[in-house]
Amino acid sequence: MPLKRYILSLYFIPILFTLVLAQETNANKTKDLKVWLDRAFEFRYSDLDSSFYYGYQVLNVAQKSNLKDFESDALRSIATSFQAKGDYKQALDYVFQSMLIAKELKDRLKIAHCDNLIGMIYDEQGDFIQALTHYQDAYESYKILGNKEWLAMIATNLGILFKAQGEYHKVIPYYREAYAIYTDIDRPVEAAFCETNLGSIFYYTQQYDSCVYYSLKAEKALAKYNYLHIQPSALCNAGLGYFGLGKFNDAQKYLEKALAGHRKYESKKEIAFTLIQLSKVYDKLGFDKPVFEALLEAKQIAGKIGSSKEIMDASQSLASYYEKRSDYQRAFSEYINYNAVKDSIYNREKMQAITNYQFQYETEKKEQQIEILSRETAIQQLKLKQGTLWLIIIAGALSAASIMIYLWQNRRKIRIEAQLQRDAAQQVLQAEERERRRIATDLHDGVGQMLSVALLNLNQSLEDIPLNTEVRKSAEKAYSLLSESYDEMRSISHQMMPNALLKAGLASSIREFVEKIDGPKIKVQLDIIGLGDRLDEQTETILYRSIQEAVNNVVKHAGANKLILQLIKDEEGITVTIEDNGKGFDTQKIAQFNGIGLRNIFSRIALINGTVDIDSAPGKGTLFVIHIPDTN
Repeated sequence: MPLKRYILSLYFIPILFTLVLAQETNANKTKDLKVWLDRAFEFRYSDLDSSFYYGYQVLNVAQKSNLKDFESDALRSIATSFQAKGDYKQALDYVFQSMLIAKELKDRLKIAHCDNLIGMIYDEQGDFIQALTHYQDAYESYKILGNKEWLAMIATNLGILFKAQGEYHKVIPYYREAYAIYTDIDRPVEAAFCETNLGSIFYYTQQYDSCVYYSLKAEKALAKYNYLHIQPSALCNAGLGYFGLGKFNDAQKYLEKALAGHRKYESKKEIAFTLIQLSKVYDKLGFDKPVFEALLEAKQIAGKIGSSKEIMDASQSLASYYEKRSDYQRAFSEYINYNAVKDSIYNREKMQAITNYQFQYETEKKEQQIEILSRETAIQQLKLKQGTLWLIIIAGALSAASIMIYLWQNRRKIRIEAQLQRDAAQQVLQAEERERRRIATDLHDGVGQMLSVALLNLNQSLEDIPLNTEVRKSAEKAYSLLSESYDEMRSISHQMMPNALLKAGLASSIREFVEKIDGPKIKVQLDIIGLGDRLDEQTETILYRSIQEAVNNVVKHAGANKLILQLIKDEEGITVTIEDNGKGFDTQKIAQFNGIGLRNIFSRIALINGTVDIDSAPGKGTLFVIHIPDTN
């Protein structure tokens, strides 16, 4: 290997190695970011510190490496962690940043994820309108994208949202849609969750048969797939359905099973709720003591965990219990407790509403700022597109102008060349006509005069020669030959430049020419219309030569006994038709004719912008048409 090539190879090998290493590093970095994101989402409800840690790790790396895709996901992950923490202000701040990047990337799936998370945050805050707006935006996006799994999830969220508002008739279609999707994509666990939800909502709509059906179906599926901590909710719904149907023993059976399950998994709020529902069943069955014990335990548990709804329900049921037993003092005490909790809930809801309004104002302000930024970005992009479009238009216009100039110059060049060719041909024709005229003049004035003088002298000499002598016979023969030569010379001179054409014009010269041809062998019919005024010299000469050549061709080659010649001048120009009844010929073989006569006709007529058409067929005669357009 030459030294120079060896040195170059040593130079390029590290560069190639660096490029390969960089690609591998980027691939490994992307892989790590995906793993960290998965962990951040995985820990969001079980280990918030870990969830925050992985989310911020991804965000830092993505921002340093300008990986907008991962930056958007990291911001949404952090927002989810703040949502789980209950810090809704921070959650919305991060998710709106994620939304802005997603819109810049024009990634509809990420935008839908952001809308879904925003809807969940507003839902948890009790802002029904904002939650519904973002849920529906996410729903439409998932539907357009055809992402069935996410569509089912958002349908479930919309159902939960309407359930919280007590609009149960709007809940069922969303729950059914989610259930149908999960069944279709073979997700039995999620389908079981939907069955649990359907069982609950059918209880509130008093469709108790459906409540029992879906609840028992969910209970079996949850047991099968080992989701035992959710199974008690399905059992509780079944108990409520049986209670609505008036089957109190079945209701007791399933509610007690549900209670046992909730106790096992220490679901305090669910324990309190189930105890309150059991107290109603016990009351229907006439179990006095279990009613009291269930309500008392429910109130105690709800008080420990601060579950106002269950405290209020338990106090209300206890007041009714004491009232039935004429223990009015305790009944009054429970009613006071019930109203106190109810008022506290109202005040809390009122304060929450005020806080929500203030937070909503700040959020809307932030959304407007984001919208303004989005619009500014869109305007900048539009300006860039317009600039590019103008460049394309200008380039296109310049290209079109260049093409048009080239075509114009090319066409002008062709026109100039054609004009030069016509001028050259015209000059040749004019030179030819001048030469014809000179030769005709020389023959007439020179040779003609000499022959005329010779004939005169020879005629005088004949008077002095005796008749019936050999000398007389020789002289008479010489006189006859000389006279024929004189007539031939005059004929040639006249054909080269007829006097009638020079003196009287085209019509007279054609009549004179036809009179010489018309005879027993061929009858000629001549019609001249509209040629009262003379034409320009060139046109007359070209037409005369062309007619002369065409008629001579008929006489020599056509074998015709009849010929019709018409000259017509009208507002469109001059038309010459020459028609015979001869043997005709195949016009497709006209190019094979070797004579220069036809070629001369075509070239001469073209000089005055005329056209020549020939219509003929074997055995059908020939029609020869010349047309000279009126240039005026």
